Amino acid sequence: MTERSVSFELPKKMYSKDAVQIAAHVFDSRARVLLAEEKGSYSLALETKRKTATEDDLKALGGEFVNELLNQEYRFIVGKFNQKISGLIVTQAMFAARGGENPPGPSPEEQTPEFKAEVAKLMKQAADEIKRTMPKKIAPQGTVLPPAPEGING
Repeated sequence: MTERSVSFELPKKMYSKDAVQIAAHVFDSRARVLLAEEKGSYSLALETKRKTATEDDLKALGGEFVNELLNQEYRFIVGKFNQKISGLIVTQAMFAARGGENPPGPSPEEQTPEFKAEVAKLMKQAADEIKRTMPKKIAPQGTVLPPAPEGING
């Protein structure tokens, strides 16, 4: 590598390739990121786009890249963790927008036997999907802490 670059390795078990690629994209204006994959790790080289860079500048660049990588990996973890609850919230919002428990129904002339059969089929599919995806057991959430006293931030 050149004198304007810093190299390091990261374990694959801690970072996804997607997170590495997104962090590299975020750093695109500051450095060229070279990535090589090995069996259990990623080898990265960051080549700064600055004309002059000290050794401290390069170490700082590497540290900032790893911080960005941690941010991206954390976003993926939080997204996966919240995926089911997000789906439920959206479903409830749509349900409420339609009128909640008692939405306006079709007019009497629209309620043909075929329509009623299709509605019954869809309701059964929805009930089966809810039963299939609902958690069987909810993990304990830990000790509930009392509110912080007045005047204490943090």
